[in-house]
Amino acid sequence: MYSLHQSQAQMRPRPTRMLAVLEAEYRLRLLRSANTHQTEGKQSRSCSPSPASLLDDNAGSGASLISWSQDPNLLPLGMGDLEDVNFDLAFDELITSDAFLEGPLIAPSLTPKPDDMLVPSYDSAPGSLESVIANRLQYALDEIKKVPTTVVMENQAPWSHPHLYRPHMPRDMQDAQACCALYIAKNKINSSFVLRTIQARAHELLASPMPKNRLDILARFHAILLYQIIRLFDGDISMRASAQHTLSSLEHTILALLPFVKWEPEQPATGPAQDYTASPTKDFWQEWIFQESARRTIFFTCFFLVAYSALIGTLTNGCEERYVFCQSWTMSAHLWKAPTVVDFAVAWKEKQHLVITKQGFEEALRDAAADDIDAFGKILLVSAMGIEDARLWFYNRGSCL
Repeated sequence: MYSLHQSQAQMRPRPTRMLAVLEAEYRLRLLRSANTHQTEGKQSRSCSPSPASLLDDNAGSGASLISWSQDPNLLPLGMGDLEDVNFDLAFDELITSDAFLEGPLIAPSLTPKPDDMLVPSYDSAPGSLESVIANRLQYALDEIKKVPTTVVMENQAPWSHPHLYRPHMPRDMQDAQACCALYIAKNKINSSFVLRTIQARAHELLASPMPKNRLDILARFHAILLYQIIRLFDGDISMRASAQHTLSSLEHTILALLPFVKWEPEQPATGPAQDYTASPTKDFWQEWIFQESARRTIFFTCFFLVAYSALIGTLTNGCEERYVFCQSWTMSAHLWKAPTVVDFAVAWKEKQHLVITKQGFEEALRDAAADDIDAFGKILLVSAMGIEDARLWFYNRGSCL
């Protein structure tokens, strides 16, 4: 974990040590000067000035530039005398340590790397919170931080179908996607401008009233998620504080979306649903895209809230109350990735698709194949099993994570 005390200790100069060294050097020069004068005195005492004459304001031009000390005990100086000099004093023993700096003390960054802040870099004891975070949540964090890029480049997220906004993208999502593009272009020069713009758009969205249309509500939901992901994981302290303060907005949006969500029955299924014995139509595909995006968004948001609470150490009441909204989602990479209605119909009739609930995930994994798992499923699979067991699960099925 980043330590501010250690960072300050590295940045501040050591004035006490510097003064001690200068004092020791000064005393050594006095000794050398005294030895020189004693040697010259043996040859000609008439040419050697006394210490008193060197201190006299009327001393001649041959006087030493270094004033003689009035304490004769300092003249026979030995290196052993340096043992009592303290070369390592704490900064709280200094009166005005900032006076040795050209400007005020400013640490380069309290959180230089968001990953280091959230997941400790040292090896933690097995079973500890730090170990659980590294084993089960690090993969999810890495995938979540890629979402702003995939939204811009691919028009999708693990919980947002690439065809969801093809007919129409609501204004809230347009602004969020534009902010993601701006964030991708962030550098040291424009960083403050980019973050200020994202912060302003997030505040503007959260202050606006909840829309009534179901697509507008889902778009608002996705926009809030994007703003929260950027603000929580960028590393900027003020943005993170603002995002944490507004996390409850996600739950409010869940409540607004719930009346429009249709949950699939809790059973593994192969082939078309009971209401669609024939091949799925285009309208059915488009409805499935909305419903599956809504189901996954709610499921992911509950997971996200629990995971972030664990990261910051505020998870006190367990996970169940967060997952009360979750009912089901469909685990099928073939259905999710189908580029056309024809490909969707083929996958619907010929490929296995599993309906996953919060209680039945492990049971479904026993029947699933590696190519059934898409990016959304991988996030939840690793979080449920751990990174090593997840890699083994894919390896035993002839694939890799």
